[in-house]
Amino acid sequence: VRGDDLLTSAPRQAYLAQLLDIEPPSYAHVPLALNSEGKRLAKRDGAVTLADQLEAGRSAEQVLTMIASSIGLAEPGEVVTPPLLADRFDSRKIPRTPWIFPAR
Repeated sequence: VRGDDLLTSAPRQAYLAQLLDIEPPSYAHVPLALNSEGKRLAKRDGAVTLADQLEAGRSAEQVLTMIASSIGLAEPGEVVTPPLLADRFDSRKIPRTPWIFPAR
């Protein structure tokens, strides 16, 4: 699973795998997380790691819920766990549009 910004490189990677006589990888491309300016969210933007979020006052559970809510696996504020999310996961329900990361 990787960002949809890498979608155009998938055919080249499959071709390279074919040349190397190995099985081409299977990818699932998902929309990117964007910052409040609509730009690709990256570490250089700051405050995107779990440690940064903990320092900003969000708990690990809140971060997990925020991410799960962004892809329709949880209601805002719902307490979720990784096993619960694994049971709920349905790749057909992954949003097709980017997610704007909420700044604090």
